[in-house]
Amino acid sequence: LGSAMTGRHLPFELLPFSYQEFLANPNNDEIDEGKNFHRYLMWGGFPEVVLGSAEPRGYLRTLFDSVVLRDIVARHHIRSSTAIHDLLNLLINNATSRFSARSLERSLGSLSIATVQKFITYFREAYLVHDLQPYFFKPRLRIKADRKIYAYDNGLISAVTQSATSNDSRLLENLVFIELVRRGFKPNLDLFYYQTRSGTEVDFLVREGSKNIQLIQVAQNLSAFKTRERELRSLHQASEELKVAKLTIITMETEETIKEDGRIIRVVPCQKWQMESK
Repeated sequence: LGSAMTGRHLPFELLPFSYQEFLANPNNDEIDEGKNFHRYLMWGGFPEVVLGSAEPRGYLRTLFDSVVLRDIVARHHIRSSTAIHDLLNLLINNATSRFSARSLERSLGSLSIATVQKFITYFREAYLVHDLQPYFFKPRLRIKADRKIYAYDNGLISAVTQSATSNDSRLLENLVFIELVRRGFKPNLDLFYYQTRSGTEVDFLVREGSKNIQLIQVAQNLSAFKTRERELRSLHQASEELKVAKLTIITMETEETIKEDGRIIRVVPCQKWQMESK
């Protein structure tokens, strides 16, 4: 895990600590399950943060600004260190959102589309962020479409993001992405997002080989009627189009089983879902 702090290449099993590993930390004396989960949601699983020897925001900003970026810049002999810093900052500030290389080029103004794509490859190799394609049957359509961006640790989002509102909703979605990767699903090979024919979106489509096996939607809660209606409609449409029976909504606290239109949708709190096996 030490290599995680220097941006070196890592196998998937050496991602920062999982939630179960976080709970197993002998220095953690917090007995409130809700507080434990919220700390992990906010500050992620880097060992220095989990083991309590580092102040989360300061340590993670140093990791972002100094160690990782200098490592990438030096290793790849990059001249435009400010530009690559700005790009990574922009991506992490927009974690879980869609992007295209062209939109990033327009936002930054100082990098070409080819350079943007190259820098994102460096970030992916350093296990900082990963892009996620939408699922289409034809691979060429996946490559051309807008992607979504995820960070490999929630702490980076909390340390870097300059948001005036709560980040809990996107931190929750980002955490689900990290856990799916930890469970062995490879982004853009057997893990995608999905947009229905009517334009609604499902956060994650999980595949095994040539089969679509599960659709996962992430929602902070389902208390608002419009939110509940939107999330269920998206899942029903995607289930019909992709012929997927296993449907899940991961929430902050809500737990229930929804039966409608001949389908069963499991609604499960993220904290409980993360304690389950694949």
